[in-house]
Amino acid sequence: MVMEQDIESCGSRAVKSSQNAHARHHRQKLEVYNEVLRRIQDSDCEEAHVPGFDDQLWIHFNRLPARYALDVNVERAEDVLAHKRLLKLAEDPTNQPAFQVRLVQVYPSGSAIDSMHSDPSEKEDAQSSLNYSFKQGIHPPPTFGSSSNLETLPLQTTKNNIEDGGSAMGVKACFPRPMHEITFSTIDKPKLLSQLTSILGEMGLNILEAHAFSTTDGFSLDVFVVEGWPNEETEELKGVLEKEILKVKEQYLSNQGILPATNEQCRARMEISPHCIQIPSDGADVWEIDTNHLIYANRVGSGSFGDLYRGTYCSQDVAIKVLKPERISTDMLKEFAQEVYIMRKIRHKNVVQFIGACTRPPNLCIVTEFMSRGSLYDYLHKQRGVFKLQSLLKIAIDVSKGMNYLHQNNIIHRDLKTANLLMDENELVKVADFGVARVQTQSGVMTAETGTYRWMAPEVIEHKPYGQKADVFSFGISLWELLTGELPYSHLTPITSSCWRRSEGQ
Repeated sequence: MVMEQDIESCGSRAVKSSQNAHARHHRQKLEVYNEVLRRIQDSDCEEAHVPGFDDQLWIHFNRLPARYALDVNVERAEDVLAHKRLLKLAEDPTNQPAFQVRLVQVYPSGSAIDSMHSDPSEKEDAQSSLNYSFKQGIHPPPTFGSSSNLETLPLQTTKNNIEDGGSAMGVKACFPRPMHEITFSTIDKPKLLSQLTSILGEMGLNILEAHAFSTTDGFSLDVFVVEGWPNEETEELKGVLEKEILKVKEQYLSNQGILPATNEQCRARMEISPHCIQIPSDGADVWEIDTNHLIYANRVGSGSFGDLYRGTYCSQDVAIKVLKPERISTDMLKEFAQEVYIMRKIRHKNVVQFIGACTRPPNLCIVTEFMSRGSLYDYLHKQRGVFKLQSLLKIAIDVSKGMNYLHQNNIIHRDLKTANLLMDENELVKVADFGVARVQTQSGVMTAETGTYRWMAPEVIEHKPYGQKADVFSFGISLWELLTGELPYSHLTPITSSCWRRSEGQ
């Protein structure tokens, strides 16, 4: 009994410690946010005077992990703004990866000077030189401060200068060669980070420090401090970097057997035609895609009203859902418009990412990220796969996160089932297909019998008012299916199952 009490108290302490750490990080993030906001507002930045800027800045901090706020240099508030803009640019696939290059200067810390100079007069001269350089502001410091790796560089420069007959006082040694800070923002995929580091290496740049952050909605912010560029010219470096990135894109497409689109095609943005489908507007951006910029590879699925293709859009693997022109009706157009409206509002790592749409009949299509491992339904019932308990729990958590995000934004999926749960190459599961999804109204009145009968909640079948709990029921059915590997109500036809469940009150 005593042992049980001890174990419980240890567990309680662990939970309490975790909660305290979380609260501390939140408090620190809030302090950094307030300081950055104050500095931006004091700088008379035009963006800071836009209504709702403070909320947008807070959203930016919340998109990124807590360590972003803990590591960022608050004295470089303008860098936070630059990160915010880069992440916004990266939402357009034609801009990926969005990047910026700037000169930075890294100075030795006081302890580094102390360890280098034993003579007090040498320390004083070196420190005076350092203070002067800070006042002159030759180049700004890196965004995320200097780690021990960067602080040792001035020391190494000092040693080299003395060995080469440089200033014995070490004054010149306090001015290390300027470095470059390169910041990338793009869609968050593990291979892309390694590709970026490879590109920098092939350019002869030595990566001294790297900071990689993933946002909650599937993007990345990667910051590199590099040396090795022969001069301080940033535009020239940007030009070379852009060419190297383009080479990687072209090589990827070549390996896929696809001819890449030209830069002009990738960057061209077609104006919305007055003859296009009218998408409800809420002030958000609409990504109108010209179908001439889509490259179709192969068809991966087909239904009564449309076909699903794997393809490429501006060097990115995509899924293209094309509506069949001969099956287009007024109801279909309404569903299409609703799906585009909802998908463009949502961004979460467990929701399939919307890239764009063509709203000009008859070429109606929706373009999303490509999920290489397909649907959980196909894995279970066509490939006869089985999920181990650990994998099943991870899937359940992924789906829960995605659905929780949708419900927090008042969106009801209304057709949650394993066929609409897709898995990428990293076994991350995402919610897909918002053809019948709706934004929940205050009245709660929505169309009955919407979705797929085997996964449909009783209140939907019975034409009763329903809300988010209908998705919860469908989630439960999907979990049962994943656990058993069987089709729900497999002994009944879809219509019979709905009638039986209605009569049984399930």
